[in-house]
Amino acid sequence: MTERSYTSQTAGPVVLGVDLPTGSVRVQVDDAAKYATVALRTDDSSGKAVDALNKAHFGQVGQALTVQVPELPGTVMTQTARGSQVVQSFGTVYGTVTGMTIVNGQIITGGTTLETVSPTEAVVTLPPGSSLAVVTTSADTLISGYVEEMEFRSISGVLDADGVRRLTADTTSGYIAAGRITETANARSISGHIDLGLYDGHDARLDTTSGAITLHATKSASGTITARSVSGAIDITGGPNVHKDTHTVTGRLVSR
Repeated sequence: MTERSYTSQTAGPVVLGVDLPTGSVRVQVDDAAKYATVALRTDDSSGKAVDALNKAHFGQVGQALTVQVPELPGTVMTQTARGSQVVQSFGTVYGTVTGMTIVNGQIITGGTTLETVSPTEAVVTLPPGSSLAVVTTSADTLISGYVEEMEFRSISGVLDADGVRRLTADTTSGYIAAGRITETANARSISGHIDLGLYDGHDARLDTTSGAITLHATKSASGTITARSVSGAIDITGGPNVHKDTHTVTGRLVSR
């Protein structure tokens, strides 16, 4: 295993930005934490994943922290398990890949073995009151605890957060989920689902092409909930004090 770590130079809440192309980001908001910490890990002891980790950049200006991990160089494959499913994420592939064969976990293509590397994991601890921004290609982000502001931009990565005060999320096929939203939600995906458990906010704008949209507004929610989809189902419930502006072209619509 290879690991690099960073501890905030100042105590208290931070605004953390993480740029991790592939792998996973696991965040714990800890009421007892005084300083934010970030640990980057890979199970590999050498190779391209370790090279990328060693080139990672940690920065801090005031209460703003940044962590940037470069893309894996060349053509490699990373494997991670999402439940019982294996997800294979390729780095940049130049030329045409044909006649692909997998032997004992190694990819053979054109007579050449494609290097398989372990994913990079960012393990983060945040003091309460912190905010987070994650930019990724396919890395999943899981947040235990509540963050003030969450911005998530990904192609196929999953966002799963316990609670967010203000959420902004944009994916192509990645799933967007939050257990609770207390102020605003602005989420968009092409084919990924948007699932907001409990909504106490005053402004929600949710948009998909084919992904389903689910939200349950509480009695304290107010303002307008706008939900749009072309073919995805929309299920907006609760919220006696909110205006529900919902529309889907061919998907199932439930608003009550």
